[in-house]
Amino acid sequence: MTAEELLQRYAAGEREFTGINLNGANLSGLDLSEINFDCAELENANLSGANLSSAGLGSAQLIGANFSQANLKEAWLQSADLTGANFCGAFLEDANLGSADLADANFSGANLRNVFLSGSDCEKANFTQADLSGSDITETGLEEAILIGANLNNTRLHQTGFWNANLSRSSFFGAILDETSFKGANLTNANLKGVKPEPSLLSDPNYMSYFLKLVKQVFEDAIFCNTIMLDGSIRNDNCGDDS
Repeated sequence: MTAEELLQRYAAGEREFTGINLNGANLSGLDLSEINFDCAELENANLSGANLSSAGLGSAQLIGANFSQANLKEAWLQSADLTGANFCGAFLEDANLGSADLADANFSGANLRNVFLSGSDCEKANFTQADLSGSDITETGLEEAILIGANLNNTRLHQTGFWNANLSRSSFFGAILDETSFKGANLTNANLKGVKPEPSLLSDPNYMSYFLKLVKQVFEDAIFCNTIMLDGSIRNDNCGDDS
C-alpha cells in the first residue's frame, strides 16, 4: 500500500491497517489519530509532527522511524520495536511503551508523563531533558542511557536498572525505589531528596531502618558530585575523579 492510498482510506473512515507495510513512507504532519497500525511495518518511516493520539502501534516494526514533535498521547506501542527511533520533542503522555525495544532511541525533550515503560529495553536511549514524571518504569533496563536533566519525579522504579547511566542534573522527588540499581550511574548534580520506599512498607514500624539499608545498596558504586541526598545532605564522593 502507498501512503496516498492509506490517506484515501483513512479519509473515508477506515482505521484498521493491521500489518500494513509502509517502510520508509513519508507520513509527516498527517492526522492519523486512532489509527490501528498494530504489527505494521514502518521501519524508517517519517511520522514527524503527525497526530497519532490514541493510535495502535502494538508489536509494530518501527526501527529508525522519525516521530519527532509527533502527538502520541495515549498511543499503544507495547512490544513494538523502536530501536533507534527519533522521539525528540514528541508528546507521549499516558502512552503505553511496555516491553518495547527502545535501545538507542532518542527521547530528548519529549513529554513522557505517566507513560507505562515497564519491561522495556532502553539501553543507550537518550532521555535528555525528558519529562518522565509519574511514569511506571518498573523492571526497565536503562543501561548506559542518557538522562541528563530528566524529570523522574513520582516514578515507580521497582527493579529498574540504571547501570552506568548518566543521570546528572536529574530529579527524583517522590520516586519509589524498590530493588533499583544505580551501579556505576552518574548522579552528579542530581536531586534525590524526597525519594521514598514502596508504599506497602509504610505500615511496617521498622520500615525506615529497612529503607535506609536498601538505599545504601541501591546507590552502591554510583558516582556522586554535588548530589542532593534523601535527607538533603550533599555528597561529593567523586568530584574531581577522572572517571
